[in-house]
Amino acid sequence: MIFLRCTTGDAFVALFATRRAGNRFELRSVIADFANGRPAGAFMVEPIFHSDDVNTTRGTPTLYTHISEGSGKCLYIHSCANCATKLYVTFERFPNTCGIYSGTFDDPAWFPIGASTRHIFIGGARPYTILPAGIALFHEHAVANDGTEQHPLFLDSPREGPV
Repeated sequence: MIFLRCTTGDAFVALFATRRAGNRFELRSVIADFANGRPAGAFMVEPIFHSDDVNTTRGTPTLYTHISEGSGKCLYIHSCANCATKLYVTFERFPNTCGIYSGTFDDPAWFPIGASTRHIFIGGARPYTILPAGIALFHEHAVANDGTEQHPLFLDSPREGPV
């Protein structure tokens, strides 16, 4: 079991997904400049899990609903009610999926970077963003609004984005 928490420790979430066989786990880096409820920084690291594997064990997160500019669907951002730390995000578009804000993990580096790692929305990357070699890159989301899987771009060597 992995734990994540807010800045003040008022909200705890238990993640029952580990690296055991059969777990759905994906690591993605969202490279975009969102406002209103999403990071306004250059990127965020968002490990993705099945929503059944995520359980709030202390506190009751507040819920902010953000409408995605890309899909028009809701993103539900769950934050600590006391300190406003973003804990995780669930998606209208992917109802059984939960994205964890990686900075909330007790050990923010526990998740592996492997075959399921991908960078999405690289079309919105800031000029100083370094895009890695050998990782699946997508200009927009990896899945189109109609459900079609998009084809990734792979770089032979790292380079500054956008590509």
